[in-house]
Amino acid sequence: MHPLKIVILLVLFYLLYRLYISGRKKRLEEKGAEREAPAISDLLVQDPVCGAYVAKGQALVLRDLDGSEHHFCSDKCRHAFIEQKQK
Repeated sequence: MHPLKIVILLVLFYLLYRLYISGRKKRLEEKGAEREAPAISDLLVQDPVCGAYVAKGQALVLRDLDGSEHHFCSDKCRHAFIEQKQK
């Protein structure tokens, strides 16, 4: 085999290798970007008793029989809401 053909083949393989690596790197970056998307717990909800805003993922949740949800900042506010509702 002629030495020029060997050099051309080596350059071609190197270019294909670089193309493969760059595509793989982009896919890994896209997967990382999907993981960094803001979670639903970053949304703020308002406590109906004291009016405080709490991250949805950290709030205490009370579900009514009709399916509505109420979010509370603390157990104290949740109990106060239950007492108000019973009256």
